[in-house]
Amino acid sequence: MDEDDFFGGPTQGGAQDPLADAEYARIEQKYSDGITDGKMSTLQAGFDQSFATCVPLSRRMGQMRGAANALLSLATQAKADEQLIAELRAVISKLSTVKRDDVLPIDHERIEHEKEHQQDDNGFEFAQTEQRELESLEDMMGNMGQKRAEPAVRGEELLDALEKELTEVQAKLGF
Repeated sequence: MDEDDFFGGPTQGGAQDPLADAEYARIEQKYSDGITDGKMSTLQAGFDQSFATCVPLSRRMGQMRGAANALLSLATQAKADEQLIAELRAVISKLSTVKRDDVLPIDHERIEHEKEHQQDDNGFEFAQTEQRELESLEDMMGNMGQKRAEPAVRGEELLDALEKELTEVQAKLGF
């Protein structure tokens, strides 16, 4: 055997061994994949829980808004009593002032996170989207600079009260 060949190649299992480098890279990739999988499963569980809680409430709110506006259309076409139409418009107005935060459960974990990471007087702000900009504009126009009063009831209790009002007006209209 040639001396150059013996000393020239990397020692098996040594720091310069390409097999050791490949094995380290494989272990590092599996570790990274495990971390990612753990994060994803945690996020998915949180998403699933929030989805199951929030979607039915949001859907119910949307159905009431749609039903109220359809009822208004029917009532005006049928030339219903103006007082009943005014009552219906009042219910529609109440429905339109309800925000998603009034209906959805309070996210105490998010609130605590915001308090911990509050950097200025405005606190945590979501990235601006068209929907959030529109809500902000609605708030400014509706309140004309005054802070919106929180509803006395929240969540399903609020939806139940609004649904009861809508049902009563619908019964009076005879639809």
